[in-house]
Amino acid sequence: MNLQAIVHDLSEVMSAGGTLPVNPAIAKVVRHLSDSMLAACFGSHGVQLKTLDSIPGGSARARTQKILEEIGQLDDDLLGRMGTDAERFVEMADDLGQEAMQSVVIDRKGFVEQESAIARGIWLHLHEPESFRRAVEIRHADRYRLGRTWDGFVGPKRVAVSADPEHRREFGEWIKNWFRSPQVKVEVYERIRPKHKGGKSRLVQVVVYREGLPDSILEFENGDLARRHLRPVHEFSLTYEADSGVIEVIAQDRASREEMARAFANTLLRQEIASTRVPLREFDLRPLMSPHAFATDPEDGVKGVEVISLTLQPMLDGAEQITFDADRQTGRSLYERLFEWFREHNPLTTGFRIQKAILSVRFYPDAGFGRGKTVPVKLSLPNGCNLKSKTEKERLVCEKYLPLWGLVREV
Repeated sequence: MNLQAIVHDLSEVMSAGGTLPVNPAIAKVVRHLSDSMLAACFGSHGVQLKTLDSIPGGSARARTQKILEEIGQLDDDLLGRMGTDAERFVEMADDLGQEAMQSVVIDRKGFVEQESAIARGIWLHLHEPESFRRAVEIRHADRYRLGRTWDGFVGPKRVAVSADPEHRREFGEWIKNWFRSPQVKVEVYERIRPKHKGGKSRLVQVVVYREGLPDSILEFENGDLARRHLRPVHEFSLTYEADSGVIEVIAQDRASREEMARAFANTLLRQEIASTRVPLREFDLRPLMSPHAFATDPEDGVKGVEVISLTLQPMLDGAEQITFDADRQTGRSLYERLFEWFREHNPLTTGFRIQKAILSVRFYPDAGFGRGKTVPVKLSLPNGCNLKSKTEKERLVCEKYLPLWGLVREV
């Protein structure tokens, strides 16, 4: 959950009469579930909400207040476990989580009949726990691809991933030896990844759980301190897209990603690879040094694109930065204002480069009514971007328009 969402949910808890010990995610779950689904959700923790049987007709806020008051009286350990589950359900309510669940759910009819995005996640958790766990893994892989924990490698195209148990055991043995892990679990399954304009990529995802080095923590035992020893489990994911041949690895251990991809190809694709990395995407913000024509296709429903912020840095003298933000109430572009302020000393033409930029991409309303969505696009050199391909419109901007506008280059 991001900071803005946490602040919003805290205010909702307080305005509903809740207290801070109630996790904001629990409050959001309460607000978005019917009585029957709420009873099933809390019942899975062995909690029977007596309030549900006694709430008279009234406002939704009064209902939430009474339920949160009852929840606030529960044991702290139980509240902690319920809060952890609630946070997962709230995370899975975004577009990326909903797509992940739709790609693995077995009982699709039961899934789509649920009344809200949060309810669909809870229903899947209760009725198909393995499907829910896989959906969480899929969301994690897609959320962090192209980020710091990601590397892509060029592999063979159109090769079937082996289903031979011996080959999977061989891959697991490699993981054990490489990381010196006593225990390893390997899961392999097929999935899809949506593209913009309704296209889909068919992938095979491999999730590896490995036992880590021994660790210990202090805890209270009968009123005194005791040390408990444990071996944490570490997780990483690989995906293979047969049409492109790309092998993607998402793992904290950057130094091992290349070897992981090579071992996956050797054991499950039965192919040798050269470990050539997929070209990285970097941004080129030079086209924004002057007013830019942001070409769009009519069928994509883009109403307009505007540069609303530029952060400039001297090209030859230090790392200081200065940011200029547009005043969107005046109707004047940032470029017009910079020219009016600086004339021949305009920093866009006198020894500065753009280090960061924010674009505002506005869409027409869906179905012709309501307010159209605005997607803020934050770009920073060399490859910082706030778009994580969560929504259809974000995928459209990220995959189609940033390259079209000349703001992306491969290295």
